[in-house]
Amino acid sequence: MIVNKRKCSLVLALAMIFISWSVMPGVSGAVVKEVTLFPNSASIEESMKIGAPPAGAGNNQVIISLPPQTDPESLAVSVSGANRPRIEDIQIKQVLRVDENRISQLRSQLKKARNEKKEMHARSQALDIQLQFWQAQTKAKTKTIAEADALASTIGRNSRKILTEKNSIETDLERIEKQIKELQDNITQTAGKNEKAWEAAITLSGIAGQDAMLHYSYMLRGCGWLPLYRMEALPSSNTILFSWDAEIWQSTGNDWNLALIRIATLQPLRTLSPQDLPEWVIKPRTAEVYKSSRREKSAPARLSLSDADNTAEESAPVETTHTNYSVWTLGKKTITAGPRQRLKIKEESWPAQFVFLARPSLSPQAFLQAGVKLAGPVDVPPGQATFVIDGAVIGKRTFALAGTEADIYFGSTPFVTVTSLTMTDQTGAAKFFQNKQTRQWQWLIEARNAGRTPVRVRIEEPIPQPRDERIKLSFKHQPDPSEKDSTKFVWFLDLSPSQKKRIGTSVDMEAPRDMRIDFGWRR
Repeated sequence: MIVNKRKCSLVLALAMIFISWSVMPGVSGAVVKEVTLFPNSASIEESMKIGAPPAGAGNNQVIISLPPQTDPESLAVSVSGANRPRIEDIQIKQVLRVDENRISQLRSQLKKARNEKKEMHARSQALDIQLQFWQAQTKAKTKTIAEADALASTIGRNSRKILTEKNSIETDLERIEKQIKELQDNITQTAGKNEKAWEAAITLSGIAGQDAMLHYSYMLRGCGWLPLYRMEALPSSNTILFSWDAEIWQSTGNDWNLALIRIATLQPLRTLSPQDLPEWVIKPRTAEVYKSSRREKSAPARLSLSDADNTAEESAPVETTHTNYSVWTLGKKTITAGPRQRLKIKEESWPAQFVFLARPSLSPQAFLQAGVKLAGPVDVPPGQATFVIDGAVIGKRTFALAGTEADIYFGSTPFVTVTSLTMTDQTGAAKFFQNKQTRQWQWLIEARNAGRTPVRVRIEEPIPQPRDERIKLSFKHQPDPSEKDSTKFVWFLDLSPSQKKRIGTSVDMEAPRDMRIDFGWRR
């Protein structure tokens, strides 16, 4: 009986030790609450309720787990509540990651596929040995034609059987290798490549009230977002239909369930200490050998999560504009680890004036140009855009817009062409009189609309730029340009279907007779 009491006391003591130990670490059960995604990283905010420390303990220690892609130096911790404890210390270390069920299943499938691949290689090698054996039998000596015929038949039958099985194994190997690659890519997309996670032990002192909460944030790699655009030109209504989606991805290994998602148009900069002030030295210059180098682009100012509207949780994206960046609040979303997701940011109509731009001195092509003037400034970061005209996709290229105005191009059309024909060119035959040399160029420009709808064409011709005051230039045009600046003449022509219009233009040059002149690219 005494022994049983001692056993019960021992069990009770061990249980109390276990309970005391389990209360002190306070392993984080927090979930991701808010995420601000940058182009190649994210800022994560989490919070959890602080439990009371065990009886008799002076300090309470809370342990939180962080994903492998976390920048440990970016961890920021705070405590809220009427009676809140004080943060005494934070210790961060790497630990072996614990995969969630989905990743564990993927790793199990990968292990099984690799074992299957090894078995197939072994079967293939065994078949090679069998095939070599039957091939060696071709050198065997036979006494009669009947024996030779029987041996040849046996060798052929067995070789054919072995080769058929080997071809089947090679097909299965291709399949299993493809499966292995897909599983590896899936694991990398879902959980990243790092096999170790981070663990932060936060030491708190003081008694925590019932409303005490621990809040922490950190920067995360292995995630980000890309802007994707669709620009549809509708010349008949002088409109561009602009749509903007965000392609989001994360590889933490855990899903972000109904987290408040924001996206920011600039990558943050996090610097804890200022740069050292260098010495200012003035001394004689020494000869230096020039070496080309790349300078790193300065990173933009750090963004704060508090800059965005923390109360916005509606599903419709809300833009918050700052001095040099924008933050879009997309509402509460579930972002799964691994596959990329596409979220709608905005759709709107932009007023635009359409014209076909032609530079006949370079090419007869005419490019559809949309001149956009918006009521207010926009911040559209560089991203891949799909360009469409009246429902037909014409191509993709990078697009960006900051401000209120832009010229957007939607490719060329075969129905509108503008050609330039040289009528006169004194190619090297200068005339000499009064100690001067002269030269004349004349061109005939023809604009043609072979389409079924009227178009407006903008024609640009270069103005030659003299780099010596002794070179005199004069110009004649028929008709006169609609406008001009320091580098080009501009004509606007309205063309009906199947209509042609012509422009005559000439340049006369006068310079000293003994001056050697470079006539530039247009001769």
